[in-house]
Amino acid sequence: MRQEVNADYFRNSRLSGEAEGLEYNASGLLVYEPDPNPDRAQANPAGVVKRNGGLITRRRITVYAGDTMMRFVSPGRMPPGSAPVDMLNSPWWIELDRMMLLIDRARTANVDLIEMARRQLALPDVFTDANLIVAVRPKPGIIIGCWAGPGLTATGPGERRIIAHEAPHLYLDQLYMPGLGRIGGSYDEGRRNAASWFDLATLKTYDATAPGFRASAMR
Repeated sequence: MRQEVNADYFRNSRLSGEAEGLEYNASGLLVYEPDPNPDRAQANPAGVVKRNGGLITRRRITVYAGDTMMRFVSPGRMPPGSAPVDMLNSPWWIELDRMMLLIDRARTANVDLIEMARRQLALPDVFTDANLIVAVRPKPGIIIGCWAGPGLTATGPGERRIIAHEAPHLYLDQLYMPGLGRIGGSYDEGRRNAASWFDLATLKTYDATAPGFRASAMR
C-alpha cells in the first residue's frame, strides 16, 4: 500500500496544535493568555494557551486522485505575483460532498453562500474574504492524509462564529492537510508541496459572489 505523501508531517506537534486552533508566536512558541475561568480559585495562574478556530480532530482520512477537494480563498489578499498554486497552499479544505451540502443549506436558509460558510465553517472576516472557491484533485498516484472533524468557534474583531457541537448532524467536517500552508513560519515548503501533490490541470475556480450563490437568487 502506498504511503501518504505527507505522513511525516503528522508527527509535527506544531502542525497538530495548529489544526486544533492553538496559536504560536514568530519564534514558534505557544501564546498564552489569562485563564478566563470565572472561578479564580480554579484559574491557572500561568494562563492558558490561546486558541482561535481549528477543529476537533475526530479521525484521520486519506484523499486520492479521484477526490475533488475544495476551499474558500481570498484572491484580493494574495501578494503580487502569486500563482494559481498559491491558492492551494493552505491546510484547510472540505470535500466536494460537504460543499454541496453547504450550498443546499444556504439555499434552504435563503442566505448567501459566503455567509453560510462563515456560519458552518467558522470563518470570521479576518480569516478570509471567502469570495472565491477553488476545486482541485490530487495528482495520479498521490495519496494525502488529513485530520478531519468539526470546526471550533473562531473570533475576529467584533465577530464570533460559533459551531454548536451538541447537534452533530448539523456541523460540517473540515479537513486539515499537514504539509501545506505556513510551515515553521514559512510558506515556501507548503507551496512546493502544493505544486507536487495537486494536479493543476484539474484546478477550477468559482465566484462565490455569483448570482447563483447569493440569497437574492435562492428564493
